[in-house]
Amino acid sequence: MMIIGLVLLPFFIASLYMVFKFTWGEEGKDERGQKIVNKSFMIAAPIMPLGWLLIEMTLKFYDISYDFYRDTMWILILLTFIAQGTTIYIYKKRI
Repeated sequence: MMIIGLVLLPFFIASLYMVFKFTWGEEGKDERGQKIVNKSFMIAAPIMPLGWLLIEMTLKFYDISYDFYRDTMWILILLTFIAQGTTIYIYKKRI
């Protein structure tokens, strides 16, 4: 599970940079930028709760360790930010 996190880490850092640069920059402050940020939140926001629900449902049927649970939560956080950064990048070019 740790290997998956290490593979996702560069994508997370790039996406985090994209999110902060866009949100805090001039481009994210106008009306077009607000639409892009709202769409990116709409796509990225369900990832964490849905993943958490799947983990909790798995926990009911299988006995998983705390380390696996913790690593999976970190992967969900990484995936959430990766999805948001990717969405901002895509919508920035489209809209």
